[in-house]
Order: sequence, then structure tokens, then C-alpha cells
Amino acid sequence: MLRLEQKWRSQLPTQSGGSKRTKVSATGAYSSSSNPETPLADELGVDSPVRPQGSKKSKRREKEREEEKEHRAKMMAIKEKEIQIQAAMKEQELQTQRYIKEMEIKAKEREMDMQILNADTSTMSEKRRALHEIACEKIMAKWFT
Repeated sequence: MLRLEQKWRSQLPTQSGGSKRTKVSATGAYSSSSNPETPLADELGVDSPVRPQGSKKSKRREKEREEEKEHRAKMMAIKEKEIQIQAAMKEQELQTQRYIKEMEIKAKEREMDMQILNADTSTMSEKRRALHEIACEKIMAKWFT
């Protein structure tokens, strides 16, 4: 009656009776009578026992977890670097746009100054001509010195 209970399974006598290794499974795996294979779940209609994890398997899983952690850390570092690069590119683009805007403003200013320099003074009054000459001197100093 107790032969199917977990506690008594390992103490059952083996079929061969000796310590000679015999083929047990269809795959050709060997087993000895002193260390019989654990029965599968579908054998004898009994649930398979929950066995503790072996130390090699445990170490391998721990190593895999550590490698996974390192991989995640590297991926996070790469993502952070990508974000930094994107932010730097965005800042560079903004600076370029500011520079273009400044150049457009300077071009318009220069165009207006050239209109003042090229203005016809023959129809201007003396007072207006004097102001024009002062403006022209300032413009010349601004652009050509």
C-alpha cells in the first residue's frame, strides 16, 4: 500500500537486485539499482515528486539572471545615450535655426542700410541731407570697420 507514497518510493527494491547498470528508457539512458530513475508522472498514474534544483542548474540560472541584468543595464545605458544624442541634436538644430534667423535679420538690415546709402539726396532739404549724411557715416562705420 505504501509503495506509491513519496516517502517510501526510494526504498523500494529494484527489479535487477544488484548494482549493475541497466538500460531503463527507450532513449538508451542507464540507471543503477542504487540510484533508480524517478518515475515519470504518467507512470503508475502518480504525480511526479517535486525535486529540489541541482546546484549546477541553480548556478546556471543565477548566471543567466546576472547576464540578463547586465544586458538590461547595457540596454538602458544605450537608450540613455540615444536620448542624450537626440537632445544634443535638437539643441544643435535650434541653434542652427537661431543662426539662420539672425542672418535673415542682418540681411534685411543691410538691405535697408544700402537703401539709405543709395538714396537720392538731390530732392532732400538741407536739414534732411545733414541727417542723411550722419546716418550714412554710422552705416559705413557699422558695416565697413
